[in-house]
Amino acid sequence: MNILPYKMVLSKVNPKYHPFIKFALNLGILTLPALLLLSIFRSNPFVQSALSISFPVYHLGKIMMISAQALLGQLGYIANLTFETNIYHYGVFALQVGTGVKVFLGFSCLGLGVMLVYTALIMAWPGKIQIKIPYVLLGLILIFALNVSRMAYLTWLSRDGTNFANKTISILGIRKYDHHDLFNFFIYIVIFLLFILWIEVFSKIKSPDKTAL
Repeated sequence: MNILPYKMVLSKVNPKYHPFIKFALNLGILTLPALLLLSIFRSNPFVQSALSISFPVYHLGKIMMISAQALLGQLGYIANLTFETNIYHYGVFALQVGTGVKVFLGFSCLGLGVMLVYTALIMAWPGKIQIKIPYVLLGLILIFALNVSRMAYLTWLSRDGTNFANKTISILGIRKYDHHDLFNFFIYIVIFLLFILWIEVFSKIKSPDKTAL
């Protein structure tokens, strides 16, 4: 995928480094503007409110929380799904088991940044566009499913009336981590493994069509 004028950028660079520099340039041009926009959205209450009630974002959150509710139901827990309009600067979906603490799905909890990084990694590395598109879609579905599992777990964790934010997990008795740290660590490992799988297997698949992105 050639986004930038590489002849000008790479004219004085050793040719053996060209593929890696192209990848880095592609990745930067794909991610930096979008990540900057996401940061602006998160820091501006008015924009965040408008986005959160927009059709795609609203329904993404709704589908995510309905899926988490269904997952809890399969585990034997009845979760109540509501749309709260008096929290944050906009309305958000909330899950609650019994009289437990409600777990809210804020704009930053949708995983849009993570999905963007994953998509950019795959699109920036060489490969057939016919293979990239389904691979990206399957990866996004996996990331979405992991986020659904996280929301279900946090709701289950708060079922006793204790806020999940006050609960930590000790690993090997060395250090305690909260759920955000653990989820971020785990999700980036998944993205890294998907990226390695793309590099080692799927990016090397040949097809009669010579068109590559």
